[in-house]
Amino acid sequence: MGAFLTMLGLDVRVVFSGRAAIDVADAFQPRIVVLDIDMPGLDGFETARRLKGQSWADNAIFVAHTGMWREPRNEDMFADFHHVLTKGEGCEALEAIVRRHCGSPD
Repeated sequence: MGAFLTMLGLDVRVVFSGRAAIDVADAFQPRIVVLDIDMPGLDGFETARRLKGQSWADNAIFVAHTGMWREPRNEDMFADFHHVLTKGEGCEALEAIVRRHCGSPD
């Protein structure tokens, strides 16, 4: 995902844990936050809750990237996210979100 977003022309930071995401995001203040739900340490749910408490997050779009799919999916679980992408969805879905919320990243 990070490499794909970079290819779209976005300034991207890639981290591999919830705590690292919080540290980087506070300094970077991203417009779009893509979080894997099953991260080590803090999971994506808790990471999103903590990030959304930051003042910069009011204007950010939060995207869950998850292999967790329940039928029917419990939407309340994903309440802190604007979009939910399952790991089976391709980069096209993420590109559509970027274009919708940020315009053309070129």
